[in-house]
Amino acid sequence: MKKALPLLLLLAVITASCKNTWNDNDKKALYQACSEEAANAGTPPEQVRPYCDCVIKKILAKYPNENEAMAHKDSVAKDPDLISCRMERDK
Repeated sequence: MKKALPLLLLLAVITASCKNTWNDNDKKALYQACSEEAANAGTPPEQVRPYCDCVIKKILAKYPNENEAMAHKDSVAKDPDLISCRMERDK
């Protein structure tokens, strides 16, 4: 289930418009997907926002646009930066 989160986040991007930047709608879609997946994975409600903030911050920093994120979708699940967000959440 934990490996599915980055993939679900990227699926949210697929439904967003195909632009070369992360617009507000893209960010909202990522946050919504992250929040739902975190809640479904049993993340306590008070940890969902900090966890998703971490995930989204790192995705946006690493991939300057959604096209880049999609080009690297297979490596996102193994990304050490996103894994650090999960480790921080699970403390």
